[in-house]
Order: sequence, then structure tokens, then C-alpha cells
Amino acid sequence: MQRREYGQKLATALFETEDAIDAALEKAAYLIAAMSSVRREKGLSAVLGNDAMTGVTGSVRALGEARDQIVAAHHALSSAAPQVGLGNVVMQGTGVGKPEEDRPRPTGLKVAA
Repeated sequence: MQRREYGQKLATALFETEDAIDAALEKAAYLIAAMSSVRREKGLSAVLGNDAMTGVTGSVRALGEARDQIVAAHHALSSAAPQVGLGNVVMQGTGVGKPEEDRPRPTGLKVAA
């Protein structure tokens, strides 16, 4: 295999992992919504199933941490790419462009005038 093929193999695995984590987050969020909805629709006590809800929300927290880690790995692989001769090539991914690194990110805070 050529370097580019190795790079593409790693990029594909990385993109699939990122997508899988996001899909798991979506499924867990749906489960939380379904559990809450059923409880309210049936007029059940919030105490009933609280341990299960704690488990599901804990899994969301863990998935969020996993997402942070895979994004960090993505950046590390991007930084390492030029060191193995892959600095000027584009790997095929999900079709979603990367954000511009120097673009300001919203902070949720507004500047007071």
C-alpha cells in the first residue's frame, strides 16, 4: 500500500468512529426523551426508573467525553499527516467540510455596550 492508501484507510476509520459516536449520542438522547415522555404521559412518579435515567444520562456524559477524545485524536492525526508525507492531500470523508481553524467560535456570551 502507498502512503496515501494508508492515510485514506486511517481517515475512513476515523470518520466512521466520529459518526458512530454521534449516532450513539442521538440514540441515547432519543432514549432519554422517550423515557421522560412515557413517564409523563402515564403520570408515573419521577422516582420510578430514576436509576435507569441516571444510567442513561451517565452514558451520554461518557459519550460526550469519547467525542472530545476522538476529536482530539483527529487533530493529532491531522498534525502528524505532514510528518509522513500526507500534508498536501485531501482524504475522503463524510462530505462535511472542516470548520476554518481561525474562524471565531460563538461563546454564548454577549459583549455589553
